[in-house]
Amino acid sequence: MPRAPALLALAAVVSGCTATPLGATPERLAQANELPGASVFKRECASCHGERGEGLGQTPAVMGSGALPTYERDPATLSNPALQSLSEQQREKNLPPGASLRQPFKTAADVHAYVSKQMPLPKGKAGTLSADDYWAVVTFLLVGHGVPIPSGGVTAENAAGVPLR
Repeated sequence: MPRAPALLALAAVVSGCTATPLGATPERLAQANELPGASVFKRECASCHGERGEGLGQTPAVMGSGALPTYERDPATLSNPALQSLSEQQREKNLPPGASLRQPFKTAADVHAYVSKQMPLPKGKAGTLSADDYWAVVTFLLVGHGVPIPSGGVTAENAAGVPLR
């Protein structure tokens, strides 16, 4: 019988320790879903990146913990940087000549530069959205990711001044 209180205490501690799911938190996703970019994201991006931006299969997370890393992404490694080891994150020096890494995401301008040229997939669709849709998606992603954005959203005029965190 003396073990019962200890087991109850252990169960309370264990149940309080839940894994953080990948992707946007419910609160941030609710904020992002109020934006015009939500419909574009759902139509063009969610089938690969997930409804919460958590990343599906080999596609990387685009919102939440581990998403939009400031270091380069090597497409030959695991797609989710949060699951990569430090050595995988720093493979640039080991890549063969000509192999490409995605440039680091430091500002909203960096995210826009990438998505507006590389997304959506397949490659034949990359760059085919309107300029307004790309800016709307970037705003949606950053709100879902938890980045403070300027009133009115991210634009060409303010994107370089919106740092990721």
